[in-house]
Amino acid sequence: MVKSYKFNYLFNATASAIAVILAVTPANALPGENISTVVKWAKTRPQLPTLRYNSEAHGYGGTKGKLYFYADVTSENGTVTKEGITVSGSDRLKFTTKNANALKLLQNIYNSQIANDFQKSRYTTKIGRDLFYRGQKFAYITAEVQGGSSFEIIPLRNLQEFINNAKYCQTNQCDL
Repeated sequence: MVKSYKFNYLFNATASAIAVILAVTPANALPGENISTVVKWAKTRPQLPTLRYNSEAHGYGGTKGKLYFYADVTSENGTVTKEGITVSGSDRLKFTTKNANALKLLQNIYNSQIANDFQKSRYTTKIGRDLFYRGQKFAYITAEVQGGSSFEIIPLRNLQEFINNAKYCQTNQCDL
């Protein structure tokens, strides 16, 4: 009887600790979530920098090594509208649906569902340097930038809005 009591006690204590950790640490933080969730999540990802608010950029961002991560928000404590990753100085990592290094990085930062969604996404259009993709869960924008490669994840419902904005900025001066 004593052994079963100790086992139940240890099992319940372990299960409770795991539940608390999972409740405090989100599995992933994606556009549409509150920025506080994303900032907490970023602290649990060893690849990501500490995120700081930048009022001029209307978002949070940070650099760790050759990786820059950012999250655009509606306000300082608002909802994330898009997230982006730029990796500089790597000839082996290009954000394409076929680049194994990029897909592995996305899997490590987000999870395999996001990496697979991007890998299986459908190319939609190219505007300027930006390539637009439609996934099942999210939409994606990639670009080759000076000295690196960039990746953005946006809500799927906003894909056409981002395409329209990119088209507009082709012929008008935009403050990006």
